[in-house]
Amino acid sequence: MIPVISLLSLKRPSFSLTKFFEKLESLKGSVTVGASILTMVLDPIFAFHNAQWVLYYVLLQLALVCQPSPYRRLFFLPILALTVYTAYSTKGGWFDDYFMALQWTAYLCIGSDFILLTDVQKELHQLTNSKNGIKHASRWERICWANSLFFSFRGVGWAHEPVEALPPHPPLNMTRPQFVLGRLKQAIMLFLLHDLANLHVRANDMFHPDGPGWRSNGWFWQITVVASWGLSVATMLCCLFVLLSMVAVGLGLSEPNGWPALMRSPREAYTIRRFWGRAWHQLLRRFVTAHGKYLTQALRFPRGSNASAYTQLFVAFFVSAIVHYGAEVFALRNWGGGALTFFMLQPFAIVVEDFLIWVGQRMGWNSPAWRYVGYITTLGWFVWVTPIWQEPLIREGEMASVSLPVSLLMGVWKGQWMLPPFPELATTSIVDWYSKNEVACQSTVTAGIS
Repeated sequence: MIPVISLLSLKRPSFSLTKFFEKLESLKGSVTVGASILTMVLDPIFAFHNAQWVLYYVLLQLALVCQPSPYRRLFFLPILALTVYTAYSTKGGWFDDYFMALQWTAYLCIGSDFILLTDVQKELHQLTNSKNGIKHASRWERICWANSLFFSFRGVGWAHEPVEALPPHPPLNMTRPQFVLGRLKQAIMLFLLHDLANLHVRANDMFHPDGPGWRSNGWFWQITVVASWGLSVATMLCCLFVLLSMVAVGLGLSEPNGWPALMRSPREAYTIRRFWGRAWHQLLRRFVTAHGKYLTQALRFPRGSNASAYTQLFVAFFVSAIVHYGAEVFALRNWGGGALTFFMLQPFAIVVEDFLIWVGQRMGWNSPAWRYVGYITTLGWFVWVTPIWQEPLIREGEMASVSLPVSLLMGVWKGQWMLPPFPELATTSIVDWYSKNEVACQSTVTAGIS
């Protein structure tokens, strides 16, 4: 123990405001240098080649085809090494890199599930297969089985299909012509809606790389741009899915019953939990939930307990954040993306939402009218947080990369089937653009092109 007299004899440390700020400046310089070093670490070294996709797919398939073995997990090592190599590769454009990295990181998480966490040939089986499983089948049958498993992102036709989360399957007695014709009508409607959203995106400078951003013109325009962006993304994904299903069924590669719609009705989205678990696509559901279940089993949480449920919830969004934020880091070559924040905010919002619903139920607030309150709060939540994720991508020119250069609506209305280049379409603020008449808008577009 230090004697009291010794403590009293200690000199009071002197404090200099000048020295404090000098130290602060030196730390600021260190942070800047550190950030520069981290940015240099992310710089691409190699040119991406499509052979990397081929090797990646072959490695993933081999891990699924080989029979159960304690050494099967070793397949993940070359997959991980190839991923590191790909992280330092570039296709020459940031959006090409982003789209490539988004798929790559998703497949990496699929590989983590199917290679590290799950003994696939023992635990997963198709509903049409015998109960003996696939591990005793021929090599060719295992190859076909592995290929089907790998591309069944939602588990349709498998025992692990989340039936309650997916839209209903088409009827078993539906013929191929009926299916193709019905999906063709859907594709036309989806394209028209996407076209409408695309025209607004092009006209609104809040979507432009050098625009004012999504949060600059008040809540009305923030709601408008988030809704327009959501409509554009949802209709694009659904339209591509519908076209793919038409080709697969029309060519006889699969049956109509194996193609439930990609998304449920927006009417399902009266809570944040239901938006992610029911209304939105479930393409990532299998691997984001598998990692959470594995962790809760390792921690021996009782099945069905709050500890198990909310651990799985947070892990699921963390894995989804890794997929999206990893793609941002690979493409933008910096740590400034907003996907990590956006996706990790979701489980906290759902926890609060669950608590409020629990309180409401305890107080007897069970009227269906509360769903309309849920629609408003869910919309308000996404209007608030979506700019965190999308604004960094918008500044890089995301919408210019995905915006269609053709328009059916403009073609029928004005004969303008091909649209001007994205950055040149709108040259004024969104408020000014909407306040002008048709002639003024047309002159603005012409001036921008010339």
